Amino acid sequence: MKIYLPSVVVEDDEGFSSDKDIFERAGLAQGMKNLVASVDDPLVIAFDGVWGSGKTTFLRMWAGELRKAGHPVIFFDAFENDYVEDAFAALARELVELAEKSSPRTDRAVRDIKEKAVDLGALLVRGAVKVGVKAAVRAATVGMVSAAEVKEAFDDATAEAGEAAEAYMEKMLERPRQQKETVSRFRTALEKLPTLLARPAEDEKQKALIFIIDELDRCKPLFALALLERIKHFMSVPNVHFVLGIHLRQLEASVRYAYGSEIDAGAYLQKFINLTILNTEAVDERRSRDLERYASYVKRQLLLSEDRSNSLETTIDTVIRLARVYNMSFRTLDRAFTTIALSRAFTPSNYLQVGPIIGGLIMMKLINPELFLKAKNNTLTLIEAKVFMKFTPDHDREANMGWEESWWTYVLADQLPEHLKDFGRSLRFEYSFRDGKDVLRYMANDVVDRLSPP
Repeated sequence: MKIYLPSVVVEDDEGFSSDKDIFERAGLAQGMKNLVASVDDPLVIAFDGVWGSGKTTFLRMWAGELRKAGHPVIFFDAFENDYVEDAFAALARELVELAEKSSPRTDRAVRDIKEKAVDLGALLVRGAVKVGVKAAVRAATVGMVSAAEVKEAFDDATAEAGEAAEAYMEKMLERPRQQKETVSRFRTALEKLPTLLARPAEDEKQKALIFIIDELDRCKPLFALALLERIKHFMSVPNVHFVLGIHLRQLEASVRYAYGSEIDAGAYLQKFINLTILNTEAVDERRSRDLERYASYVKRQLLLSEDRSNSLETTIDTVIRLARVYNMSFRTLDRAFTTIALSRAFTPSNYLQVGPIIGGLIMMKLINPELFLKAKNNTLTLIEAKVFMKFTPDHDREANMGWEESWWTYVLADQLPEHLKDFGRSLRFEYSFRDGKDVLRYMANDVVDRLSPP
């Protein structure tokens, strides 16, 4: 048995494989590939899904399919790079690195995109008034160029000013036409980049450069918005498409953080995003199917399939049912299964383990911790449990109670219904429990909460 779900490793050129494409998204990926291959005009596509919905794995597999089809691809984790002072520098670095991998550094086209990126990066840097020009450019380009290359690119801008930042900035502000030309030259160099990276054969359409930016919604708000603005103003050129792995609601929160709660965040983002593709299925039946598939996948990965005990099966059944009811993310389902694995590993096999109670308590702990604390402290009521467990409130249900509801009624009812009088009788003799509430307290404290993931 394993405790934690191993990370899904997707190689750069792997694409979609049956063992990793557990949600059968290859069809969606094909449609997205057709879209970016057929459109010349620059696109910014939002691939929208809640945190933990599998966006990163999908986008990494899609990147592999694109590479196999001949597209140059950049996969950029924005969250890992939001320490960079200027968003343009972070994006430009990826472009230059891809160009240098594809062609010798001495290639004129490679030097061209590099030089133009340095020029524009220097123009955009905001900290130049406090540091020397060379240091500012080094910060803006994140080490993309050496000190010698910085000197070669900017000697003409710093010689008269003795490399004083104030004089440099004043000089730049006096030359708005030169600033526009700097932007234009960078855009021209970027427009030529797809041909440098994937030169088409005769009569073949140019393959677009696909720049995938993942985890944008987890970045510092100002960095995330700066990335969007840099893409819009400086990188919107033909045959260069951006695909953003985001949760739009969270990104809208970043907009409100930056510009105030009164701003129409959705309308603001529409200025930067051309279209949105949903990763999460909106149809309840499909969403339920995906949760069940993912649960089966996690069960196999954690080797829980090797345990065929009834208590484990009923625990998992309860967890999956509530995952569907509460529309849980796959990341949260991971935590539920990790808790199951921990409880199975820690609790001896001859100890009592009641699946419907364990499953319900695990989900209670993840979804409603205050209710779980009540279960630990023996203050949880049957009504509270029934509401959480989503049992149908029907006064004439006693004879038709399901297995889950019968167990929860047994451990919490002040007075048992007639048909449950003998329910759990053996527990009192075999395990020395005094009553149902004693069973619940034991399950909460000694099975579910003795060991649990952070």
